[in-house]
Amino acid sequence: MINMLHIILANQEIKQIFDNFERKNLSNYSIGFISKRFNDGGVERVTQLLAQQLHNRGMQLLLVTDTPQENEYPIPKNVVRVILPFEDDEPISKTRSWDQIQQVLAQQNVEIVNLHINYKVQLFICQEHWAFRNYLTIQTLKRNNIPVIAVDHNFFLYPLCNDERRLFDFAKAAYPMVDALLCLSRVDVQLWKKAGVKNALYMPNPLTFDLDKIQMSRLETKNIILVGRFNRRHKQQRLAVEMMKKVLEEEPNAVLQFIGGGFEDYKEECRQLARELGIQNSVQFVDFQADIEAYYRNASVMVMTSAIEGFPMVLVESKSYSVPTVAFELDFCELWQEGITAVPKGDTDAMAREVVRLLQNQTFRLEKGMEARKAVEKFRTEDTINKWVRLITGIIDGNSVVKQMQAEEEKVTEERAMEIYQKELEFWGQEDLRPFD
Repeated sequence: MINMLHIILANQEIKQIFDNFERKNLSNYSIGFISKRFNDGGVERVTQLLAQQLHNRGMQLLLVTDTPQENEYPIPKNVVRVILPFEDDEPISKTRSWDQIQQVLAQQNVEIVNLHINYKVQLFICQEHWAFRNYLTIQTLKRNNIPVIAVDHNFFLYPLCNDERRLFDFAKAAYPMVDALLCLSRVDVQLWKKAGVKNALYMPNPLTFDLDKIQMSRLETKNIILVGRFNRRHKQQRLAVEMMKKVLEEEPNAVLQFIGGGFEDYKEECRQLARELGIQNSVQFVDFQADIEAYYRNASVMVMTSAIEGFPMVLVESKSYSVPTVAFELDFCELWQEGITAVPKGDTDAMAREVVRLLQNQTFRLEKGMEARKAVEKFRTEDTINKWVRLITGIIDGNSVVKQMQAEEEKVTEERAMEIYQKELEFWGQEDLRPFD
């Protein structure tokens, strides 16, 4: 049995907050974000920013999370936070059967529906594409005629990276029900439409900072950074250690800084590899940093060894600080289209060559840095939040806003989307996958 909900703010404080919204624009719109955790992740960072920006526009906001944890992003002031214990949502459990887990999740969803009633939440935003719970919540909300915007914060083939094909079954059942499925690339829009999701729409993430206030890196050091959670299958930081061995043969003063939390056992594996290669003095491991500005400003190159990404905020950030990036090819990502040097997946030799080229040629480094900065200009927060406001208000008001926005957006052809899709299937050795059947 789930514990009673714990309300962070006293009832009187909640009433005062909601009364204050009545004096602002958009105060008649009330939305809820559902996010199990609120710490040290790209999706969580985007949730925090969206909540802050929509709150600034005057919307009433409810944030549903699990128990507060360390390294949380700041909760926007005056946003109501509800603590709902989120139980294990994996279908394989040592202590519970899948039927038992579904019963627990069903009870959680009853509590979320009650929030819709008690706090007059008009629309929920669900973003945790990696969680089975997320898809069951979407279905419950829609069966109760509650508007839902789902955000798929990765590439269509994310289940391959997660080694969890069953996610496709859950997503394909839930996503066609939502009022809008927001995708981080136009390739994803085409693929989800082909999979039966008519309301798929391209929506980039907002920037996590004021672009005009960024003090760009001078690109004068030999520092190389890789920012992100340690994850063996997804981020592949071990390949960056292998690359660094080759870089040091040409640039012995170079330093590689890993910045992020994640799986400690995998982080230790990367440390051990650095020791085995004899480069431990040139590889630094820095824990998660809420304020990472100093690291970007002191870097000359960023590397990304990810096998899959959606709209990685760390790449947006590095571009904003004019730090040139060398990364493995990810043709489906919007951020890979401009201002980045892409090399074949897994090719650490090619990555090392490009990193050395940047470190050894300041003119080229500055040129690539300015190219990166220019590329991020089109993702300004104000424009993205305007799209969000238009979408949310349109759905709540019951107009055909999704169709209107779909008609306006620049598209990738289905042929091009399928070409990229087939290339990814071959990389993962999953040619037998049939998500469109």
